[in-house]
Amino acid sequence: MKYDIKPGMINAGTILVVDDDIEMRRLVFKTLEPAGYRVKLAETRGDILQQLFLSRCILVIIGMESVDASHIDIVKTLRAWSTVPVIFLSYPVLEEYVLRLSAAGVNDHIVKPFSHAELLTSVRSVLRLYNTTDQGTKYETDFVAIDFEERTVRKRGKIVNLTPTEFSLLTLLVHNAGKLITHDNLLRQIRGPWFGKDRAYSRIYMGRLRKKLEDDPGHPQMFQTESGRGYKFVAKQQ
Repeated sequence: MKYDIKPGMINAGTILVVDDDIEMRRLVFKTLEPAGYRVKLAETRGDILQQLFLSRCILVIIGMESVDASHIDIVKTLRAWSTVPVIFLSYPVLEEYVLRLSAAGVNDHIVKPFSHAELLTSVRSVLRLYNTTDQGTKYETDFVAIDFEERTVRKRGKIVNLTPTEFSLLTLLVHNAGKLITHDNLLRQIRGPWFGKDRAYSRIYMGRLRKKLEDDPGHPQMFQTESGRGYKFVAKQQ
């Protein structure tokens, strides 16, 4: 199978996999790692939320033999804290459960067994949709160009190396351009529910992002501060 890994990507991103089936885990690894993705395994169901944020995952793949209420609850718990897309793998189930998975927040459902191509197509399609703003998968200001699908950032044509946390922060702000993102909401979105009250972290992350992307970090033009409340992305798109 031929994979198209585009040069200049920060990295294709980390995908969290939850599946008790060893053979399915191997298939997922063999499909995604050659395509440039990092694969992180959650050892237990209770480990999913913690690993999602600690590993800065861009997608969650949940594989089960069947579907029941407990699996739907897993998705609901994820959705309570994150908008990261979810793909569910299972053997054929009743349409009722497919509808319940969709209502809970699953972005795609793949029926086992499936091919390498089917899984990779689903992953790329779900991520492309997730990374699409009203203007598409790219966002350009006067001197910064962001490609959410390829996870690249350029400033005046030169690649800017962002950490996964910095890229997550940038994505959150740009996808909500013009809207205030409070300190608490910002931290929950990029670090998880455990960091909601520690505002010092949001200031540190924003300071680092400004140093890399603003011409004058002391007088930012893109990332506006609302004192005591949070931050807003205000740069106009070309």
